[in-house]
Amino acid sequence: MQKICLIHTSVGTLDDAKMVATGLLRNHIAACVQISGPGVSIYHWQGELQQSDERYLSIKAASAQRRHVIDWLERHHPYELPEIVWSEYSTTEAYADWVRAAGQLADHQPHETT
Repeated sequence: MQKICLIHTSVGTLDDAKMVATGLLRNHIAACVQISGPGVSIYHWQGELQQSDERYLSIKAASAQRRHVIDWLERHHPYELPEIVWSEYSTTEAYADWVRAAGQLADHQPHETT
């Protein structure tokens, strides 16, 4: 079995979700981004109970690309303090090969697109 990385984050609007997904894919640091929702998050922020509508992103990337995805999210995410969590998962060799090839950096570093 091969491993891939699944990174999760959330944003407030569908437009923001599409911006994040497109930026990651155009920079070839993720293979696929699934957008789901809308959903509701209830949380503590700056001493008060908050409630927000959100869209949820599941970002599929090669394990070797995890740091590039996180770095990009930290620079471009619309939230002041974004949720960025990840896990590695076992998958078939064929699927892992596709994830690696689809999100490969080739011989260049990511360029700055949003």
